[in-house]
Amino acid sequence: MKPTSVLTLSFGIAAGLFGFATVAHAQSQAEPPAEGQPPTGYQGPPPGYQAPPGYQAPPPGYQGPPPGYQGPPPGYQGPPPGYQGPPPGYQPPPGYPPPGYGRPYYPPPPRPYYTRPYYAPPMAPVRHGLIFGVGIGFGGIGASDCGNCGAGLAGELHLGGMITPRFGLMYDVSTVWRPLDSVSDLTQTVHTIAAQIWLSDRLWVKGGVGVGHISLRDDINGDETETAAAGMGAIGLELAQSPWFALDLQGRFTYAGYDSGGASNGMALIGFNWY
Repeated sequence: MKPTSVLTLSFGIAAGLFGFATVAHAQSQAEPPAEGQPPTGYQGPPPGYQAPPGYQAPPPGYQGPPPGYQGPPPGYQGPPPGYQGPPPGYQPPPGYPPPGYGRPYYPPPPRPYYTRPYYAPPMAPVRHGLIFGVGIGFGGIGASDCGNCGAGLAGELHLGGMITPRFGLMYDVSTVWRPLDSVSDLTQTVHTIAAQIWLSDRLWVKGGVGVGHISLRDDINGDETETAAAGMGAIGLELAQSPWFALDLQGRFTYAGYDSGGASNGMALIGFNWY
């Protein structure tokens, strides 16, 4: 190769290296874009681009989403206008997963919350057809000039039928038995045909007319008995009810007009009634 050709080739290589170094140095000395400004070469949004309603420019220093960011899920509407974000020190509720880990976990309610038994309200009796009942308690026999009268045991029994759901007719018998000593006792029993009316689902009244019978039993001197017309009145309150049964508390008064003088029974009873 001629010396002039070698010189020309060397000069060309040196000129190329010098140009490359100049460009690299200029790029290294170029200032980075100011904070909050788009990078060099940014051309802006495409023609016709319109920002969505409520769009606000990113704050100064915003560097864009982190690597791997996939964007919000389909249908995401964003926070409402004026949303300020959680207050300082906000902690998510217990069981709430970090973002991207599915729905929050809420522990089940305590066991008694969903296993507590349900108690239906009691049902009123369905009064129809045959009715039957008994009552037991305490009472007393009273009469003028009666040295043997006083407190004793009492009871009643009735049997009949319902005419309507709140009106019934029945045979009713009640008695008071008063022991006097080991060989004698005093008993007054009243038999009536009675009508019973329920003023409400629980409260009832009863009245009847019939025959009263008083007896003084004495194993030594012999028995003394007397019979006369009698009447009966009663009032009761049903304390417990089911469709076919009722437990009531009742007060009762009877009177019989004997030839020797009138005698009465007063009674406080607990009644057991079937419908």
